[in-house]
Amino acid sequence: MAGDELGYKSVPLKENNEDQAEPQPSKTPPQGLGTRHIQALLLFISLATGYSMRAQLSVSMVAMTSDSTLQMWYPNVSRECLFPDTNNSEINDVNNETGIVAEDIDGGEECRNAREKFRGWTIYRIYNWNKATQEMILFSFFVGYTGMMIPTGMLAQKFGGKIPIMVALGANAVLSILTPWVPIFSGWLGVCVCRVLQGATQAAFYPSIHSMLAKWAPLSERGRLSSYVYTGSPFGTVVAFQISGLFAGSSGLGWPATFWFCGAASLTCFVLLGWLGAATPHEHPSITSEELKYIMGDGSSDTKKRHTPWKQLLTSPPVWGLITSHVGSAMGYLFVLTQIPLYMNKILGVDIKKNGVYSSLPYIAMYMTTILFGNLADWAVNRKILSVANIRRVGNSIGMVVSSMFLVGFSFVTSTLMGVILLVMCLATHSGIHIGFHINSIDLAPNFAGPIMAVGNMLANLACLIVPVMVSNIIGDDTTNQHKWQIMFFIMAAIQSATNIVFVVFVRGSVQPWNFHDEHRYEQRKDNKLMLKQGNSQDYIAKK
Repeated sequence: MAGDELGYKSVPLKENNEDQAEPQPSKTPPQGLGTRHIQALLLFISLATGYSMRAQLSVSMVAMTSDSTLQMWYPNVSRECLFPDTNNSEINDVNNETGIVAEDIDGGEECRNAREKFRGWTIYRIYNWNKATQEMILFSFFVGYTGMMIPTGMLAQKFGGKIPIMVALGANAVLSILTPWVPIFSGWLGVCVCRVLQGATQAAFYPSIHSMLAKWAPLSERGRLSSYVYTGSPFGTVVAFQISGLFAGSSGLGWPATFWFCGAASLTCFVLLGWLGAATPHEHPSITSEELKYIMGDGSSDTKKRHTPWKQLLTSPPVWGLITSHVGSAMGYLFVLTQIPLYMNKILGVDIKKNGVYSSLPYIAMYMTTILFGNLADWAVNRKILSVANIRRVGNSIGMVVSSMFLVGFSFVTSTLMGVILLVMCLATHSGIHIGFHINSIDLAPNFAGPIMAVGNMLANLACLIVPVMVSNIIGDDTTNQHKWQIMFFIMAAIQSATNIVFVVFVRGSVQPWNFHDEHRYEQRKDNKLMLKQGNSQDYIAKK
C-alpha cells in the first residue's frame, strides 16, 4: 500500500488553471521587456486616464461658466443677455441652469441670435451656475467614489483586477463623451449624476490595481513596478490641467473637447487592457515559463479564489497601522490640493490655478521622485541593506514627516519663489508614501491586497470630509490672515506625523498567515480528487 500511495501522489492531479502546480522559484530576472512590464504600463495608462477625467473638471468648470468663454463664442454678447434678471416681471420662462432664455428680451441682433442658438441643442454655451452649485458638481464624484469602494474591492477579489478596471474605463468613456449634452436637458443635476457614476466606477481602480500588482510584481521589483504604475495619478493630473486649458481657450473646439478627449482616451485604454491585459500571470496566453517562474518566485501570491478573511484582516494591527497612515496622508494631500491655491492667492498674491507652470510643477516633481523612491527601495531590498519593514518605515516617514516640515515652512514665507520651491519639495517628498503604507498591503497579504486597499481608501476619503470643516471653522472668511493659516498648517502636519508614528510602530514587512486563508478547502479538494482517481482506477481494473 505504501508503494501504491507513493505512486498516486506522483500523478499530476490538478486539472484546471486554478490548481496547476506552481512553477519552481527563479531569482534571475528574464532579460529585456517582459509581460509584467506591459501589465505595469497598461495599469499606468489606465490610472492616468482615470485621474485626467477626475481632475479636468476643475479647469473645465471655469470655462463652462466664465464670461471669457461667452465672448470667445459670442462676441459682443453679455451674460445679462443670456441670463436676465429672473426678478424682472417682464421676463418669463427663464432657465438659468441650462441657458435657455425667454424670447421677449431684446438685446440687439447679436443677442437675439445668441439666444436663438441657445434654445437649440448646441453644446457651445456657458452656464449660470453659482459657486455652491459648482462645488456640488465637483464633490459629486467623491460621493460615488467613496460609497462604492468596498463593493468594488470585493469584485476585484472575486474576479481579479482586469474586469473591474475595464468596466470603469468603459463606463467613464461613455459618460465623459455624453457629458457636454447632459446639462442642456437636465441642468447641473444631470452633470452631478454623471460624476457620481464616474466616481462609483472609478472606485475600482485602486483595489483592482493593487490586486493585479500583487500578482504581477515579484518582491525584487515590487517597489519600482508599483511606483511606475502609481505615477499615473500625478501624470494624469498634469495632462488634465494642460489639455483642458488648451481646449478651453480654443474657439474651434472649446471645453466640450476636453470631455471627448478623455472619453476617447478611456475607450483606447479599454481596448488595450482587454487585448493585452491579464488579471494574473497564469492567465496570460503568451507569458514565458521563465518569466512565470520569476514572478511566482516568493510563493506569497497564487491564483486560488479565496474568500476574504474579514475577521483576520480587520483585527490585524499591521493592517490598521497602514490604514491609519493612509487616512493622515489623504487628509494632508487633500488640504494641499484644495487650499494651497487659495492661500497663494490671498497671502502671496498668486493665482496658482491660472498659472500652468505653478499648477504643474509640484506634480511633475512628485512624478519624478516617485520613480526615484521605487528604484531606491528595490535597490535596498535586493542588496539586503534594509529589511522590507524598515524600508517601509523610512519611505513613509519621508512622505509624511519630512513633507510636513516643508508644509509648515511654506506657511511662513512671503516670497512667491520660495513658496513655490517649498510646495514642490512638499509634494516631491510626499511621494515617499508609495514605498511606505501604499505598498505595504501587498507585503502583508498579496492575495487580499485589493480588499485592504478598498477599506483604507474608503476610510481615508471619509476622513477627508473633515478637512473643509476644519478650514471653515479655523480660517473662515478671514482668508488674508496668515496666522490662522499657520494654525491650520500645523494641525495638518501634526495629523500626518501622528499617523506616521502609528504606522512605524505596527508595520510588518512579511506575509501574514491569513494570506493563505481557505487553504484547507484546497487541501480537501485535492484529497477528494485523489480518492476519486483511486476509485476510478480500481473500477477500471475490475472491469478488465
